[in-house]
Amino acid sequence: MICRRPALSRLALLAGIACAAPLAAQDAPAGPASSDDIARKLADPGAALISVPFQYNYQGSVGPGGDVHNQQLKIQPVIPFVGENGKFILRPILPLSWNQFPEDKHGTGDLFVQGYYIPKTASEAHGTEVGFGFAALLDTASHDSLGTGKYSLGPAFIVVHKTQKWTVGALANHVWSVGGDSDREDVSSTSVQPFLTRNLPQGWSLSFTSETNYNWKADSGDAWTVPLGATVSKVLRLGHTPVSIGVGGFYNVDRPQYASRWTARMMVTLVFPE
Repeated sequence: MICRRPALSRLALLAGIACAAPLAAQDAPAGPASSDDIARKLADPGAALISVPFQYNYQGSVGPGGDVHNQQLKIQPVIPFVGENGKFILRPILPLSWNQFPEDKHGTGDLFVQGYYIPKTASEAHGTEVGFGFAALLDTASHDSLGTGKYSLGPAFIVVHKTQKWTVGALANHVWSVGGDSDREDVSSTSVQPFLTRNLPQGWSLSFTSETNYNWKADSGDAWTVPLGATVSKVLRLGHTPVSIGVGGFYNVDRPQYASRWTARMMVTLVFPE
């Protein structure tokens, strides 16, 4: 199979989610937020802050000769739902890819959705939050080479500790394929994303992270993807709207044979504080 369902429906779905995001936490306390406050919340993946990040990745040294590159834009709105006993954070991620390898194709990838419930506990007063939920990978790729061809589901977890100057924590999930194209390889994949962010004055922040993945279905030499990298970002204001702009870079210390060796990243995040 070469071409698949049109990409327009995926974009329309995510656009609808993003447009609905400002309504999700409308019961949260209102009040002006400083650039430093917004930067601290953006560093916390469990914060009840509505935002729409756009993350562009230039993936270099791809393929057998390492002489081609892939590009990807991730649209990943963060939608919090706040209640009396806790909060639920919904994080859909839709990738748009322009690939040279493994095939010269462009289009939408698989939609990845994470949802975390973070209950209110006594540890929250000390800056620590722990949550649990689900991760789902949906077969929305517009071409076979851009996705797994499977529907996958599994558990997800989040832990965050925050101080005035530091935010440290991790996201983790594992997904198994539960349906999809029977001719495609089954999915069994573990992802762990530890992060450490130093909150700086005037809306600046410096983050160190890894987006480590282990593919249980791959050969042992191709199972690990371990990128290490850093990003720097700053919260600005366009009129009354806060916007975070950042850049970063990653190097894969371990990777599948033909995966990218390095990644350059640029991020623009629209913020809708209450």
